[in-house]
Amino acid sequence: MIRPIFVFKTLLFSLILNFVFVVYLLYYQSSQSFLTDTSKQQYDVNDYYSIYDRSFLPANIKIIPLPMFIHVEHSKIYLTNRFHIISNQKSTTDLQSTISRYAKYISLLTSISVNSEQHRQPSDYTLVIDCPTIQSKKNHYPKLGEDEYYRLNINKTAMILQASTLTGIVRGLATFVQLIEHDKSTGKSYVPYANIIDRPRFPWRGLMLDVCRHWLSLPVIERTLNAMELSKLNVLHLHLSDDQGFRAESIQYPLLHDRKNFFSQKELRHIVEFARQRRIRVVPEFDIPGHTTSWFVGYPDLATVNMTYEVGIQWGVMKATMDPTKESTYTFLDGFFKEMTDIFPDPYFHIGGDEVEGSQWMKSRTIKEFMTKNNLVNKNNLQAFFNRRIQTMLKKYNRTMIGWEEITHETSQTLSIDKDAVIQTWLNRKSLQQNLQAGFHGIMSNGYYLDNLQSSLDHYNTDPIRDNELHSLQETQQQRMLGGEMCMWTEYVSENSIDSRLWPRSFAIGERFWSLSTSTNQKSLYERLFRMNHLVTKMPIGLNHISFYRQRLENLIPDLNLRTTFLHPFTILADVCEPQGIGDRSSTNKYTALVPLNTFTDALQAESELTWTLENLPSNDQRLHETFRLWFVNNVHLQKLFESNEQKKYRELWGQDIEQLSKNLAYVGQIGLRVLNYFDKKMFHQDQNNTMNTWTLEHWIQHHKSLLNELEISVREVKLAAVRPVRRLLDSINMKN
Repeated sequence: MIRPIFVFKTLLFSLILNFVFVVYLLYYQSSQSFLTDTSKQQYDVNDYYSIYDRSFLPANIKIIPLPMFIHVEHSKIYLTNRFHIISNQKSTTDLQSTISRYAKYISLLTSISVNSEQHRQPSDYTLVIDCPTIQSKKNHYPKLGEDEYYRLNINKTAMILQASTLTGIVRGLATFVQLIEHDKSTGKSYVPYANIIDRPRFPWRGLMLDVCRHWLSLPVIERTLNAMELSKLNVLHLHLSDDQGFRAESIQYPLLHDRKNFFSQKELRHIVEFARQRRIRVVPEFDIPGHTTSWFVGYPDLATVNMTYEVGIQWGVMKATMDPTKESTYTFLDGFFKEMTDIFPDPYFHIGGDEVEGSQWMKSRTIKEFMTKNNLVNKNNLQAFFNRRIQTMLKKYNRTMIGWEEITHETSQTLSIDKDAVIQTWLNRKSLQQNLQAGFHGIMSNGYYLDNLQSSLDHYNTDPIRDNELHSLQETQQQRMLGGEMCMWTEYVSENSIDSRLWPRSFAIGERFWSLSTSTNQKSLYERLFRMNHLVTKMPIGLNHISFYRQRLENLIPDLNLRTTFLHPFTILADVCEPQGIGDRSSTNKYTALVPLNTFTDALQAESELTWTLENLPSNDQRLHETFRLWFVNNVHLQKLFESNEQKKYRELWGQDIEQLSKNLAYVGQIGLRVLNYFDKKMFHQDQNNTMNTWTLEHWIQHHKSLLNELEISVREVKLAAVRPVRRLLDSINMKN
């Protein structure tokens, strides 16, 4: 039986918090905001809830993405076996599933047993879920623009999570688990007193996964969705067809999908439901009319050139293209769309539409005759004709069409698609403004291509819509900006490396989509990002990029005797290296879909945490000297590995020139020691007779910066991240002098 005093405390606290929040909203109104047309839910581009300077954040704020408003105190509540989670309302199936999932997460993080049975009596150690509108047992699919707002308050009398939707509760629980800290002195876990009011900046916060170039199986999708939930991303865009594979089972057209690596319709429905429970929408993409070689393997009649096709194993833009002039093409697609829209309930359906090469069209006599008859002057006009037909077809199944930005290129007024379409910008940022001004809805992906392997900070400093872009738009045009979507193309990503390529960088982009644009503190970002990176690997969500890192390095030294001797110095090298992106790897011309991605660079983390830690140490920190010295001698320890009888086999296995990389690390260590020697003795070289001591300071600094720039990228496919802390020390000398 629930104690009256507890109910009274809870209700009183809720009333006070509601009153404070209403006053808060009234006070911080903004003159410029935009609405999603689907729900009239207010989203704020100009961040009018920025009530403190986000360029500086207190050290005790460790949540990512950063909430709209947060105040964390030093007082704390220790979590013991008395802790449990209950709902103020009768729990629905979805809510109970959510509570049970997070109870498991909290148990793993705290080593306590967290009870989620709803009949338990509340206490001060109870997290109370308060969501009055959760009444229906019907499983609702998440909607674009739904209310994701939540507020979380933890104090000495109560822990209360309030929201008006299940989605808000899920977002709040994702924040709660990040509040958990471990007290090393007592060995106990606790949460600090906190007051958090939060909602997203953008309603569309997506991740595109390409499962075609390299196959990504169901467990990969599940663990990715688990991590997306914790980072408050809400759209999984599945790229299901391309030249290199067709990954969705079609029963109506059974020759479409790959014979081995594909999702059955049962698995696709499972993905949709798994995502729905985490309040994530699933948007399918079937790329047409280009990138369609895999369609033609089983159905060559769809192609402009009717011939025998094989699934592509090379990367890039291919010539194979659907014939948009044959009525049979549209009959086929209509049947296919009917089948797929029954599997995917989301109202948005992605047709691709990018990189249509078009030369086959221009060489076809019948297609050119069709173009003349229909006043189509070029391939873009023909594609526009095709897009209009496809959009009409999708509307029949109550679907809104999404396409990459090329679907609006060079189209006349008579050929333009309807304005309810969503255009995904990836090539040119300016096209976002142009499409919003033209009446379309927009999603920004330019600047968020994860396969380029840019740093988290590079992505974080890219805003979906900048102030100058925003101010060029009228209010009605601003309303059409839906948000952003990061993209993970898999030419150089496999199931073994996908986690390290997504995380933790996706946490940074997720914050850019959720949080205030004024959140710009670089040090805070990386502290929270790396903390979250370790947090998710302790939770039972499946991510393995940290736990399997050592194993993947071990696989690069198959001989057990050599591994015992050399794994440690090999790891020292790997810890300060990072993989290069798609541009550098493609330039080697040695990869196809048939080449295994199990080289040294495939084993690396996308961003070196050790390097970041060293970059943020003061110049007089002894750890810098110890680390640079370690790098300097590490090559000596590895030399016998490079000279072993297995060296030829190992060079092939590693894929990159690891011996040269090791030599480069030693040189970086030597330069680092030289720079520290300058800080200590103001000498350019420890040998007094060395001519370097006659150089000017500017010459000495520029000389070493040039060396570091060369050492950083001199080995193909690998970036020597170790140069960054040394470069930072050189920069600090330059600033002081």
